[in-house]
Amino acid sequence: MIRYIPKKKFFLLLGDIAIIYLAFIVAPIVRFRVFFIDLIQPVNEVVMVMTIYLIFYYIADLYSFENRFISPRYIYRFLSASAIAAGTVILFFFFFPKHSIGRGIFIIHAILIAFFTYIWRLMFETIFKKYIFKQKNVIIIGTGTSGSQMYRILQNDTTSRIVGFIDEDPKAIEPHHSLPVLGNHTILEDIVEKEHIETIIIAIKSLKNTELLKSIVQCKIKGVNVYNIPSYFEEVLGKIDIDHLSDEWIVNIPLYGVKRGVYNRRVKRIIGIVFATSILLITLPILFIAIIAIKLDSTGPVFFRQKRIGLNREPFEILKLRTMKVGTENDRRHAGKKEDPRITRVGRMLRLFRIDEIPQLLNVLKGDMNFIGPRALMLEEVEEFEKKIPYFSMRHSIKPGVTGWAQVNYPHGATVKDAIEKLKYDLFYIKNLSPFLDFHIILRTIRVVLFGKGAR
Repeated sequence: MIRYIPKKKFFLLLGDIAIIYLAFIVAPIVRFRVFFIDLIQPVNEVVMVMTIYLIFYYIADLYSFENRFISPRYIYRFLSASAIAAGTVILFFFFFPKHSIGRGIFIIHAILIAFFTYIWRLMFETIFKKYIFKQKNVIIIGTGTSGSQMYRILQNDTTSRIVGFIDEDPKAIEPHHSLPVLGNHTILEDIVEKEHIETIIIAIKSLKNTELLKSIVQCKIKGVNVYNIPSYFEEVLGKIDIDHLSDEWIVNIPLYGVKRGVYNRRVKRIIGIVFATSILLITLPILFIAIIAIKLDSTGPVFFRQKRIGLNREPFEILKLRTMKVGTENDRRHAGKKEDPRITRVGRMLRLFRIDEIPQLLNVLKGDMNFIGPRALMLEEVEEFEKKIPYFSMRHSIKPGVTGWAQVNYPHGATVKDAIEKLKYDLFYIKNLSPFLDFHIILRTIRVVLFGKGAR
């Protein structure tokens, strides 16, 4: 389960929840001009409408702070998500008429939600972002390779301000660091108090200095957040840092993805069958059009079949719509490139919206794959990456998936560097697999399909 939820996104979400609830109270007052506040609203209607709006707001990435809330792109996404959510609410009341509300109240309710959730965002941006959610002060312990890695990561984090480094050797600072070594363990507590440090990151693989350890403990007792690099990667970045992975770490931590619990053995399989069957039925017209387009665009079969590696390294035959010219699929020189000459004109469109992946749902029904899991790789890729990347074989401890945590977080690529980055996300999924994380991946997948992010 993902433990890290940014405070800014959490407060923005709470505001949306409050506004949607208040809209239920205010809409009848506006409609009938009668001041009567009914705080106890019908629970089913409130929960369903709230769920619909929050899901579509999330899919549209309206809780992201990458773009300003007044940017045309954000306004377009906001209006589109609000309109689609309102339309979905109409469908809900149409199919479940006993929960119906009046048309006049519904229109007012939809307008109130759209207007005030956007006003809430403008207020949030001008007041909360400027005066309440300030940058947190961070100090890094260690100036070696791990310290350099954390320095580069935190430089791109707008929510953090790196105050400096703590190291037993003040002259050990790497030349590309622009920040000073503030001192050794003897001044750590003073620096934390003087600079109002909120987070300490231990960038030392093996912390053997007992005096330094005591100083860190004292800081933690006083409320300072303390991370080592693996815990920072996992809790904040949503991935596992394989450079700090060890057999001992694997032995001592729970791997929820490989546990033989009810969810992993039964519920996940049922969910996969339900999703696969539903999506296949819904997308039949799209598949039919895609098949015709493939036949008209290039010669060769409509479907692409290939051996892939599944659970416990067992091979199986994967099924996709063909997006490449016949005979070029095993030429990996261009794999992962944005302009892959092997891909046909129709294939580019199919890949953009992940339509070529739909036949894999038949593999889900057969039991070769789950709906959610690591990407299924070719034997050649597996053999290459297992030789070059430690713990790569761990990704075969669960079934591969049509979508997954790595797929929604990292774009498609076929190099060793890409495989390392994707493995970090796959290991996070294996360690933290849960119904909540699977639901999160499904929502992120919908966003990827709709906006084409990461597609190649």
